[in-house]
Amino acid sequence: MKKLGIRLLALTLLATVTTGCASSKQENTWDKIKEKKEIVIGTEGTFAPFSYHDDNDNLVGYDVEVSRALAKELGVKVKFVEVKWDSLIAGLDSDKYDLVTNQVAITAERKKKYDFSIPHTYSYPAIITKKDNTEITKMSDIKGRKFSQTGSSNFSKIVEKYKGEIVATNDWNENVSLVEQGRVDGTVNDTLAYYDLVNKKPGTDLKIAAQGKEVSEQAFIFNKGQDDLKKNVDKALKSLKKSGKLAEISNKYFKTDVSHK
Repeated sequence: MKKLGIRLLALTLLATVTTGCASSKQENTWDKIKEKKEIVIGTEGTFAPFSYHDDNDNLVGYDVEVSRALAKELGVKVKFVEVKWDSLIAGLDSDKYDLVTNQVAITAERKKKYDFSIPHTYSYPAIITKKDNTEITKMSDIKGRKFSQTGSSNFSKIVEKYKGEIVATNDWNENVSLVEQGRVDGTVNDTLAYYDLVNKKPGTDLKIAAQGKEVSEQAFIFNKGQDDLKKNVDKALKSLKKSGKLAEISNKYFKTDVSHK
């Protein structure tokens, strides 16, 4: 009985220590940011218009500017750590950074392991055609028509769902080029991709002919259990939305406000 009592006491102490460490880690993330007066954010740095380098090699982009505005609202400096997409989110597991931003969509699969801030970007699937195309006005008009699509993306799956014909391409630029040349009826992509195109090529002959209803919400992603961090980031983002700062940044990169549904 004495040995059993000692074992139970040891297990109780271990559970207490473990719980203490977990809550300490949760508190320390936000406390560390406040103490250092710096928030560390992981991003790709090669993904325009969200996170990329300009002609002067400065890190810029929609998500980068939102991050800087967020840090200012939190009253801290921001440090960016650039990592390739394949290992970007996984970097949270080894505490390389406090948050990740890189047009990261909120998905059920990701929510199993990570937490998200409130969304700061919203987008929808869209059919992009030439402006003089009057035959495509809804998503179901994909059926029986040709669409330039890249690989096995979610947008390719939409074309397959509506029984359209896919003309395989290597990238977004090639998709656009084939539509402009009239070699395909259109391309299905994110509304943000189109807004970026219009921003870079104001005289483009392309339009959004139809838009899907399935909204994609994008947000900052971070490790689970960081309740204080989430609370403060969400509060700051709400303030940036209310002040119009997010809309200002959005209009700079997309010529429209993508920070609201």
